[in-house]
Amino acid sequence: MKPADKKIERLIEVAQLYYEENLTQNEIAKRLGISRPLVSILLSEARATGVVTITINHVENAQQLAEQRLEAAFRIRRAVVVPDGGSADETDNAVAAEAYRLCFASGAPWRQIGVGWGSLLGRMADYAETLEPSPPSDGSIFPLIGGIGASYRSYHTNELARVLSTRAGLSADYLYMPAFFDSDSELDFARHMETFTALNDKWTHMDLAIVSISNYPSYPDLGVEYRFGSRLTKEKAVGRVLAYYFDVEGRIIEANVDNVLQVTREQLQNTANCVAMCSALLRPQSVAGALRAGFADTLILPQSLARQVLDLNQ
Repeated sequence: MKPADKKIERLIEVAQLYYEENLTQNEIAKRLGISRPLVSILLSEARATGVVTITINHVENAQQLAEQRLEAAFRIRRAVVVPDGGSADETDNAVAAEAYRLCFASGAPWRQIGVGWGSLLGRMADYAETLEPSPPSDGSIFPLIGGIGASYRSYHTNELARVLSTRAGLSADYLYMPAFFDSDSELDFARHMETFTALNDKWTHMDLAIVSISNYPSYPDLGVEYRFGSRLTKEKAVGRVLAYYFDVEGRIIEANVDNVLQVTREQLQNTANCVAMCSALLRPQSVAGALRAGFADTLILPQSLARQVLDLNQ
């Protein structure tokens, strides 16, 4: 190796320890057996020779900075940080309203839209009902999962599709099937019905999916004991999207019984745009796990939660 090559190699080594591993100059000096002043000289030379380049991102406020850091840390297309309200309810309403504006405001390009379930989807529907209906246009809104017999409409996926389609000026396609079947054989039978195959084709070709991230454990528990036994506890589940559970590293926890009628993970990941909403009460581990699992490329979350997720990821 030429002397010049050895010098460049040393510059790279010192720069990696300082900028990537976050070691102090004293720690680098001890590790490499050189003096601290020499470390400082090498770092300066690394910048002067172009081994290290420093980019300053011009942002207007801490909100934009958090968005940029989230996008870089989790390699997502877009992060939208919403200022915290005076309470968790106010914050969640603001997140839901911002998500509606992003997905359905005039000029939004998406026309085949799948919607999930959860409290934030219900709040989005509540916000939509305060608006005047948009002019009719081509496209449709449809559920990403069947419904359950809950007393609140956040888990009535057909109702969510109806409200959102009415205000967005789109048509609605409904899934008249439950989310959970008594067995995997009953689910397999349902998947061969014509009503399901038509919607499954929409899942494959949709250009926008809207979901929410939930903690684990959460309410309702969606029949986890029958489906998973003790696996969610043993494998350290931290969160859920639709009826998929994952750990903080984004590993999906497979169920013992496959009895859920919902969009597949592959269909979600192949969708051009998947927007995930986050509640003020969501734990940062749930957000990190969902992003690492590839459930979303656009994230909408409260500012305080954004800080917690970034702190967790350091």
